[in-house]
Amino acid sequence: MDYDKTAVPDTYDAGRERTPEQKLRFLRAYAERTGTEEINRIIDLGCGTGRYTQTLAEVFDADVLGVEPSDRMREQAEAKTDSGHVTIARGTGDEIPAEDGAADLILMSMVLHHLPDIGAVARECARVLRLGGFACIWNTVQDEAGTYPYHGVFPSIRAIIDRKLTPRAELDGLFEAQSLELFHRETVPHVVAPDWQTLADKMALRADSFVAELSDAEHAAGLERLRELAAKGDGSPSVLQVDRIIYRRR
Repeated sequence: MDYDKTAVPDTYDAGRERTPEQKLRFLRAYAERTGTEEINRIIDLGCGTGRYTQTLAEVFDADVLGVEPSDRMREQAEAKTDSGHVTIARGTGDEIPAEDGAADLILMSMVLHHLPDIGAVARECARVLRLGGFACIWNTVQDEAGTYPYHGVFPSIRAIIDRKLTPRAELDGLFEAQSLELFHRETVPHVVAPDWQTLADKMALRADSFVAELSDAEHAAGLERLRELAAKGDGSPSVLQVDRIIYRRR
């Protein structure tokens, strides 16, 4: 999806933003496993509007290169940069603007399902990572597609999700083929919204790339269904199962 041809860059932060405390917890979960002593150069691949880029620099006390193909998202990321340790550049997953072995760590947060050729991205990650460097991923895999909380209200969205997500075993194989061995994996319950009304409010923004592919009619009908569920008073949280993965360059 070309985000610059959609409204997603305008609504992304409102629909997906985390609090400063949530960002710190999210990134520290990776730092605790990779350590920070030898992490000096980081690439935030697919940095989007830069919601993690500045915090990455702070958590790891490192220089961070945010890489993003969308012009409109890069503009927002640049506006959030408030230190000399962060640079934002145009690039893609299979054409990272960095030299061989230039990075100690790469972060890809909810990026994999936007990539047409994950094998090429794995190869490019292996190129820019030093030996012993880490590729850190936060993404849902196809094995957990059924946990998307809205797939029951948007009839065609499950087919979109299945088409865009990669099975866990296939993903490991693609990275292993490029000498990136599995270092750590855990499947984490992520609360998308605390109740149906909040989920409806988020989905109305169409900041979710899967939801953005729906027809206007299906989107409107699904929102109506979510609001009906909210009116019934069911406050159950909307939980998505997401994989926290770390591959290490060998």
